[in-house]
Amino acid sequence: MEQYVVHRGVWCQVVDHGWRVKDWCSPHTGQSELMAWKRVAYIPQGDPDDPDEAHTGLFPTRIDQSGTVMDEERLERQRLRNLEKSAARAKRTCRHKIKHAGLSSLLTSTYRENMTDFDRVRRDWNLMLRKLAKAMPGFRAVYAFEQQDRGAWHVHAAIDKLPTHLTVLEGAGRHAREVRVRSWDYLRRCWQSIVGKDNGNIDVDGHRKARHGLPGKYRSAESLSKLAGYVSKYLTKDHETGPVGRNRWGSTQGINLPNPRLVDLPVMPLHEVIELAFHIPDGHRIVRHRIGQFGKFWALYTEPGEPDLPVGV
Repeated sequence: MEQYVVHRGVWCQVVDHGWRVKDWCSPHTGQSELMAWKRVAYIPQGDPDDPDEAHTGLFPTRIDQSGTVMDEERLERQRLRNLEKSAARAKRTCRHKIKHAGLSSLLTSTYRENMTDFDRVRRDWNLMLRKLAKAMPGFRAVYAFEQQDRGAWHVHAAIDKLPTHLTVLEGAGRHAREVRVRSWDYLRRCWQSIVGKDNGNIDVDGHRKARHGLPGKYRSAESLSKLAGYVSKYLTKDHETGPVGRNRWGSTQGINLPNPRLVDLPVMPLHEVIELAFHIPDGHRIVRHRIGQFGKFWALYTEPGEPDLPVGV
C-alpha cells in the first residue's frame, strides 16, 4: 500500500530505500554489535521550486493551530519523541563504553535517608570518584542515577574488577601510614565518609553473598554484555519525569569508543540481509538476537565465550 506524508513542507511518497547495516566491535574486549534497519526515501509529488505547483496540492494547506489543544498535543508528542531519541543515544553510548572498557563489576551506592535531591547525589558521587581515583589510579566507571519509588536517588556503576585488598594511606602528616584493607570495605567507608556513617551503603558484586551465604542479586557478572545492558537500562527509566536537561549518567575520562562501520544495502527481504551480514566470530557466543516488529529491524550481539548450554546439559 502506498504511503504519502508531508516531508519538509511538501507531499511526498514514502518508498523503501534499502537497508543500513552498522557493525560495532571493541578491539579491546571483542564485544560485537551488528544492527540493520530499513531506510526510506521521500519522493516529492512535484517540483517544489516550480511556482505553478503551488496550485496543484503539492503544498499542504496550513491552518494556524497555535494555542489550541491539538497544537499542545502535537508539541507534547514531539517532546516525548525527542526525549526517547536522546535517552536511546545515551543508553547506546553507555552500553558501548562498558563493553569497550571491560567493566565487569557492578557497584551500587545507596542512602538510608529518603534523599531526593538530584544535585546532591551528583555532588556526593563526584566526590566519591575523586576519592577512588586517589586510592586506585586509573580507576574507571560508567554510572547512572536511578530514583526509587519512594523518591530517593541511588547510583549504579559498572567498574573495573576490584582487587581483593587495597593499600591505602591513613592519617595525616607524620602520623600517616599505609594499611591493607578489603577493597569493598574501603569503598563503603569512603561513601559513608561523604553521606554519613549511618546514612549509606555500598554493594559490590558478590560480597553480600560471600558474607551471608545468600544468593542475592549482587554477584560477579558472567556476561559483560548483559551487565552493560543491566546498567544502561536505567538511563531510560522514567526519563519523561526525570530532571529536565540533566544527564542521568556519566563516565570517568579515558574511555574512547571506536567508530562503527556503516554499510548501505539495496532493497531486499530481511532474511537476505541476515544471510549477508550474519557472522559469529570464532570463539564467540550469541548474547542477543532480535528481529523488530514488522521485520524493520535486526540486531545481533556477540561476545567472547563458550555458547550457553541448556540447564542439565
